[in-house]
Amino acid sequence: MPSMDVPLHALSIAQAAELVRTQALTPLQLVQACLARADAQEPQLNAFITRTAEAALAQAEQATREIAAGQWRGPLHGIAIAHKDVLLTRGVRTTAHSRALEHWVPDTDAVVVQRLAQAGAISLGKTACHEFAFGSPATDDVFAPARNPWNRLHMPGSSSSGSGTAVAAGFCLAATGTDTGGSVRHPAAACGLVGFKPTRGVLPMDGVMALAPSMDHVGLLTRSVGDAVLMFEAMRGDLARTHKDLAPNTLGTTTPTRTALPGLRIGVMRRQVQAQAHDPEIWECFEEVLAQCRHKGAQLIDVELEGADQAVALANTLIGFQGYQQLQHWVRDQPQLLGQGLRRRLMSAAEVTPQDYWQANVKRWQLEQALEQVLTQQVDVLLSPGREMPPETLDALMHNPSGQRSSCNRLYSLTGHPALTLPMGLHSSGLPMALQLASAHHSDARLLGLALRLQSCLPWDASHPANPLLKS
Repeated sequence: MPSMDVPLHALSIAQAAELVRTQALTPLQLVQACLARADAQEPQLNAFITRTAEAALAQAEQATREIAAGQWRGPLHGIAIAHKDVLLTRGVRTTAHSRALEHWVPDTDAVVVQRLAQAGAISLGKTACHEFAFGSPATDDVFAPARNPWNRLHMPGSSSSGSGTAVAAGFCLAATGTDTGGSVRHPAAACGLVGFKPTRGVLPMDGVMALAPSMDHVGLLTRSVGDAVLMFEAMRGDLARTHKDLAPNTLGTTTPTRTALPGLRIGVMRRQVQAQAHDPEIWECFEEVLAQCRHKGAQLIDVELEGADQAVALANTLIGFQGYQQLQHWVRDQPQLLGQGLRRRLMSAAEVTPQDYWQANVKRWQLEQALEQVLTQQVDVLLSPGREMPPETLDALMHNPSGQRSSCNRLYSLTGHPALTLPMGLHSSGLPMALQLASAHHSDARLLGLALRLQSCLPWDASHPANPLLKS
């Protein structure tokens, strides 16, 4: 059990769940602490588009009564979370960070929103994102862009940016996100969090605004791998499921079986990864992590994946073509309701031809099959940096919205393989660095287990991201 001098907003889900289960902490106290934290810092960070404090307090009071009556539902009961504003929420406006939907209130919930509510999670609101999960921040956006809690002059990643900000700043203990080209893993990397994109199709997209349906994934952002396990199981609807070695009272601890890596086959696509421009400090940290893995018994295997060099271009082609199909009616009928960042993206996307799209699809299917063969026959997991560069300033992003960012994330969105980012220490700039893991299709639980074991190889204090120091 954590010391009570730990701020409540800094607790992990596992820690808070144990305190709530034993009634040493009430959901009302936890929600009040998160709301107070957001009251103090939200004006500087813009994590939320819509806050639902009144409803959250009422739900927290109800959860407190239920648990006092012996009706504890599980580790998400009474836990404060938030939802990316492309997930539909019944009775709560869902804007996709766009003027086009500024006042739209759905009459239904996304399926994963329903499942988290059934598990007892309490939503504190809807988080900022990039417009329709496709645009980029611009000066004419109807809502301010989210900022990075480690340094508010910097961007918190795309496009689940507000979710990354909210979890890292301690406004909530976890948040949902969507990932079409890296948009869960990218903000997790930028904000010092765990970002998990499960196998494509494992989590339902029902009630989630589509961008590129063949590549869209629902994902999650948390402060630890153990918390990602708990969120993932709730989002899958596994309320009765229990993992003996992932029970709430043991999450976050280390044991010999978790820290040793004997026989683990770690693949590194060294040539392809190095072909992307990398910050030298990030690459040096990545090499140190690989050395630690080898020291703990893992086998490192260089992997050459044919076609991987084309992954970014293929992903961008598919996202562009499908994204334009989803959003073209806004461009045609009411372009004035779209921000500059999204209009620029859509102008470029409109140039992708059906022939470009189908050729990219063929190459994508070939690459997906080749990668699955590597992950089932050659290695257990592939590792890479989770982001090639420290997060740039928000001004730099606005002035160069088309710059290449987080290319390492595109491959697994393209192929649908489960992928996860972990904090990998702090850069000399004071901003987080990250490691990315990926494994075979439908090995989601195994990937989370591997991530738990690999945490011991990383230079990171797992309790630190909950309390980043705001800088001017």
